[in-house]
Amino acid sequence: MILPRVGVCTDVGRIRDGNEDSFVAIDGLYLVADGMGGHSAGEVASAIAVGILADLFTSADGGLSDEHRVTDAVATANLAIFMEAIDDPGKTGMGTTLTGLVVADALSHRAVVINVGDSRTYLWRHGELRQITKDHSHVQSLVDRGAITRAEARVHFQRNIVLRAMGIESHVDVDTFPLDVEDGDRFIVCSDGLVDEASDDEIEVEIREATDAQDLADRLVNLANRNGGRDNITVIVVDFETVVEPVVAPPELGGGNEMSRPSRWFAVGAWGMFALSAAIAITVVVSALVS
Repeated sequence: MILPRVGVCTDVGRIRDGNEDSFVAIDGLYLVADGMGGHSAGEVASAIAVGILADLFTSADGGLSDEHRVTDAVATANLAIFMEAIDDPGKTGMGTTLTGLVVADALSHRAVVINVGDSRTYLWRHGELRQITKDHSHVQSLVDRGAITRAEARVHFQRNIVLRAMGIESHVDVDTFPLDVEDGDRFIVCSDGLVDEASDDEIEVEIREATDAQDLADRLVNLANRNGGRDNITVIVVDFETVVEPVVAPPELGGGNEMSRPSRWFAVGAWGMFALSAAIAITVVVSALVS
């Protein structure tokens, strides 16, 4: 079974007036949504996304136990954002990114990472940092074509162009990454307010220096602010440890407490009854022969 230890930190940054990031960090569901759209509509979109997914996760029978259920849940949240924008013209064009981790089955250590947009989920495993998600952004497409480097993408003037987001259309494509969680795994779920300000190398330095999940979340937000803080910053850190639950066999298979075993006196009594029965049988046979 996997057990999480979680740290969360969010900050408006040094430039913005409001925070359009939303997040949810409950047992088994860890998501960050980065809203977009004027007049606080981005804040509405991100709040709808994480709110509906939290409701579906806690109310669904067995939670969101596989990537298909996770995808369906994101589709439901996407449609809700889209319909909200139709009902209120002041929210036209609002949308949100979404990324994070869903624990599908804690007993079998299974999880699903999801992503729409350019927020990111990282995995720190065996002393190495790996980006699990892939940005749905214009600059990422330039990186894929070899036109710019990852370092150049962080400061590119078109870095804010997102190619995929929730709420823009009635349907959205969702990236899912099913994986097995190992003991000691650390997941970092963050909005682009972190990764636009900090390189992977800088993030790794903070990981190595942090004392626990909350300390790392605080450190990463502070790092982004030190480097400029041009956007809202939200970070969720989830550390997992695996524990082995004791398996107790049912009494009929020899498990349970000592009462499931015959006592010494029961055994003595049983042999006594057997001896008495044998004596009676012999007596009957002898009497029959004599007569």
